[in-house]
Amino acid sequence: LCLFRPSDYAATGSCRQYFAEDGKANLDLLQREPSRRTQLLLEALACLNVSGTQVSKENAEILGRLVCDLGEEYIRSSGGSLLEQLSLCESFLPDQEEAIRSVLSSGNTEFGPPFSWSASTLNELGGLLPVLDDSIWQKVPKNAVTLWLKKFAGDSSLSREQLAALVEQLLPSRQKRAAGCPGGKEITEAVLDDDMMPLYYTSEELRACLKNVSLQNYFSKILDYPFTTEQLAVLKEKLDETYPDGYPESLLPRLGLLASLITMQDISRLKITSPDTLAALLKLNLGDEQAAAVISRYVALGNPLNAAALKAIAPKYLCVLNETLLNMIDPSSLKLVSLNASGCSQRTKDILYIKAKQAFSDQHYLPAYYKHIEPYLGGAPGADLRALSKDNVNMNVSTLVNLRRDALMSLTPAEVKGLLGMHLKDLEGWRNKPPIQEWAQNQKQAELDKLGVGLTGGTPEGYINLVTPKFQPPSSASLATVPTMLHLLPALLLSFLTMS
Repeated sequence: LCLFRPSDYAATGSCRQYFAEDGKANLDLLQREPSRRTQLLLEALACLNVSGTQVSKENAEILGRLVCDLGEEYIRSSGGSLLEQLSLCESFLPDQEEAIRSVLSSGNTEFGPPFSWSASTLNELGGLLPVLDDSIWQKVPKNAVTLWLKKFAGDSSLSREQLAALVEQLLPSRQKRAAGCPGGKEITEAVLDDDMMPLYYTSEELRACLKNVSLQNYFSKILDYPFTTEQLAVLKEKLDETYPDGYPESLLPRLGLLASLITMQDISRLKITSPDTLAALLKLNLGDEQAAAVISRYVALGNPLNAAALKAIAPKYLCVLNETLLNMIDPSSLKLVSLNASGCSQRTKDILYIKAKQAFSDQHYLPAYYKHIEPYLGGAPGADLRALSKDNVNMNVSTLVNLRRDALMSLTPAEVKGLLGMHLKDLEGWRNKPPIQEWAQNQKQAELDKLGVGLTGGTPEGYINLVTPKFQPPSSASLATVPTMLHLLPALLLSFLTMS
């Protein structure tokens, strides 16, 4: 439906009817920025005669998910009339989030001020809950938050990290060091089966009450609970005590937030024997250094960096692989998985290009070769690009501008034309942007004109580019020629001026 325009819909209904249907569509299939999605919103506002930034509740219902693209000025001006539709949005821009918080904090909505919210109110807010910050949560009655956590949190859109932040606000700010487990807070099976367990214990109480409790059969369950960072540290102490020789492999996928506390020493004892375990670990909240250590540990245990492992690593952690690990990649695995190294170092791109070229060498003269090699061209040398320019590959400009700088600068306008093919016209949008602007300055203007895309800045006809040579320290022999060269210089200059 998003591919049609209101004018296409005229035969079967009004533009209002069209946008009412369009607003129900999954607009996330269209990226937020491209012109089609933006145009849809502009046409909808025009259809509804919205001239300013205030949108009524009735019009908001017609717009549906199109509301997700309204800027912060619309959200502020429209007050609470957009909140119901906004709660259905998958994500927000930072200024939209700030506007939503401002509207909710004002209290001038159907929800009222935050200090009056109940557990039911929090449940009604639905998809807007992740937008709320500490300044709002602190105003919400704690008993309402506690009740909401117990009754509705499991079905909410809040992540476990966000739920843990709420739990932290509900716990006492100052914790007294517990001499022993307080009466009535003994940890029983019923407590361990309660996902609201974090609400019942400060970190000191948790430490005291866990002393004589075996958690070996419960770690897989309770590590999913919304514990605070301090509580997680206590659980890690218990985990280290239970498994001094390293955590069992079956437990690794369930570490959850605890993964952020895992040290390099912990990683050196992990047993990672399958790509599935590696993938599960890399989906946790790991830093780049932790991830690199996990991958190194996986390889050190004798596991290959094959297609299954690369699927687990890419795209999030591909760039953390060091040169040693990159060289261990089996080239044939690139036939089963495509890697995007656009955000990685040049050295990573160079190594992966060599691997990819080797992987697809048997298809070099087939049309499919370019499709396979294209993701790796950021590491291709100029000679290989010149060869591709003769093969009608129709390269996208986005690929061209991300080529190795030295490789791009070595290409002639004719070779760039050969690479781009049907996409040559797209070069117009890069006339004044690097690296195309710099590349054009190194070409002859007459050759640039042949492209017909308006590139300027090249060397005019009759001029030459003077490149400053990198002289070696002169030897005694070369010094002897200096008087002769100085003697000839006036004649050379006169000859050049006469020719000009």
